Amino acid sequence: MTCCVAALCDSRKAIVLAADKMIGMGAIESEPNISKIFRLHKDWWVMVAGNDVSPAFDIIDRAKAKLARRNVVGVEVATRVVSEAYQQKRAEEAEAKYLAPLGWTLRKFNSSSSTRVIPDTARANLSYMIQSHSLQVSLLVAGFESRGQAHIFNVDDDENRGNPRRHDIPGYHSIGSGSFGAMYMMAYRDLCPTMPVREALYYVAEGKYFGELASGVGTRTDLYILRFREPRTRITEKAVDDKLMKLCERLQPRELGKIEVEVLNSLHGQRMDAIPKLKLRREGKKPIITT
Repeated sequence: MTCCVAALCDSRKAIVLAADKMIGMGAIESEPNISKIFRLHKDWWVMVAGNDVSPAFDIIDRAKAKLARRNVVGVEVATRVVSEAYQQKRAEEAEAKYLAPLGWTLRKFNSSSSTRVIPDTARANLSYMIQSHSLQVSLLVAGFESRGQAHIFNVDDDENRGNPRRHDIPGYHSIGSGSFGAMYMMAYRDLCPTMPVREALYYVAEGKYFGELASGVGTRTDLYILRFREPRTRITEKAVDDKLMKLCERLQPRELGKIEVEVLNSLHGQRMDAIPKLKLRREGKKPIITT
């Protein structure tokens, strides 16, 4: 399936996103140079996971079109638009699968005229199949409101039937087959929205690293830092593999120490250099990381 991770940091002024590149076609799996992170609006991004992600593109296109008319998108609008697009796509699929072969539409099926045509038993069976139809795709959405405050929510058919679930607390979430390992490690690390960017960056990468233990999760990683109305900062695959994943292998999963902090501080680039470096001090045996 996949492993996509989003986390709030820097007092909810920044977001870290991570996603693998694995795609599956039945028994065939590969890691081409694709991305599972899509721009939904100039201030919002979405990641996709699932056994069948094909419906995601219609959902994203529909939500993107509705949000394009807005300069600023609040979290209430973002959750409503994405949820409505998700549920509309599910209804379209159910109609195409169960009613279109009979020459019917959902509107006609739900009208009083259908009761005179379809026997009660068949009608009950059709109604059950339509209501039970689900999309095998999950969406993880992250972005900023007008004042630059970051939010995370997800939409899927697992429990809430396309209704959005916000994750401002604990401030992180993961979707896909690798989500259990990722969520466990981020909880173990006490990842929270007040954490410095570089530290949160590592814990998100580490969550994705442990998510790779699940089936269907690739080892290649897209890793980004997002800030309100600023160009996103991409951590190159080489830096991810040579630095961050090496830390994951070394810590397994011990606390960050002096050497590890130095590695995180060594990440650089035109925009990365503007992110404060970490400082390490100790209170008893516990290392405390600040900026």
